[in-house]
Amino acid sequence: MSQTLDEFLDQTLPEDFKSLNTTHRSMPNVVRRMKTAGDGGNMGALQQAMTRYGELLNKQQETLQGLQEKLPSFNLQVYLQEEFHRGFMEALAAENLAVETEYPVYEVLPFKIQALPEKEMVTIDDRVYRNLRPGVLAAHLKKSIERLNAASFDTQRFLQSLAAAYDTEMAKQIAKTKIDVSEQEVLLKDVYNILTPLPRQKRDYPAQLFAFDLHRVLKSGCLSAPDGRRLWLGNVRNTRQAMVVLDARGQAQRFGVMKFYKEG
Repeated sequence: MSQTLDEFLDQTLPEDFKSLNTTHRSMPNVVRRMKTAGDGGNMGALQQAMTRYGELLNKQQETLQGLQEKLPSFNLQVYLQEEFHRGFMEALAAENLAVETEYPVYEVLPFKIQALPEKEMVTIDDRVYRNLRPGVLAAHLKKSIERLNAASFDTQRFLQSLAAAYDTEMAKQIAKTKIDVSEQEVLLKDVYNILTPLPRQKRDYPAQLFAFDLHRVLKSGCLSAPDGRRLWLGNVRNTRQAMVVLDARGQAQRFGVMKFYKEG
């Protein structure tokens, strides 16, 4: 079994970090001695301080060189291929974060995380994230989700936009099939495409964030749009057409279709 990143950083490098820190902390005192000797004209003390400073620099350089020689010994590509998944899943569980996963892609709603061993990096929603300790990545996701949950969310405004997109998609389906059926089901992904017709809009409002907003609606318990129609989400047989949405209890569901209907 290959070495994990935590093991490498916490077992192989700490002594070097400690040595660098100790040397760094000693340098300001030596600089003050040099300044004091210079102010007083004590050339002997100045020379001694300069010699000591040179020794510290050499020690620091030796330690730094040792670190530079050790870093290539850790194969980041192998780590991301063989060890990252286990550590990341454990870190997510420790943070109580739900995940839908099939390595190397993970969905921690509303974020999509992908491990890219060949590029020695991880991406979050296609943006590079360089902190590769699983615990640090999981904590970052937890904090980001908490920040999103704390942000204001206008449930009625979202439902109004969702209902309008649903009506547009339903009209397209009726025009295509020539069958006028009220309150018919449409694909969630098609409604999302109505809301984000341009590539830039999809980048600014990715499907995962759309799914997260659906979760916030479900969690609020308020499913009625301003016009009185009620939102319904349903499953599909073809899971490729589904979107992962957390329900009101935070459990992952694969919803594929939706509709607005009049109660009663």
